[in-house]
Amino acid sequence: MAALLRRHAEMTRQNAEIRRRLVERERRIHTLESQLREGNQRRQDVGKRVEELIAQLDQLDAQFGPPGD
Repeated sequence: MAALLRRHAEMTRQNAEIRRRLVERERRIHTLESQLREGNQRRQDVGKRVEELIAQLDQLDAQFGPPGD
């Protein structure tokens, strides 16, 4: 009977540890997903800005001609 009680206590401890690790992993996943969304937004913002700058350069080229003319 004592062995069964010890085994139960050990299983309870292991279960608590697994649950704690699961919570930590879920928290880490949430953090990484948030960072990924922020990184994707920054990448999109930079891409949009680069496109705007290229459009401005194209407009200046059309207005003043290419360099060396």
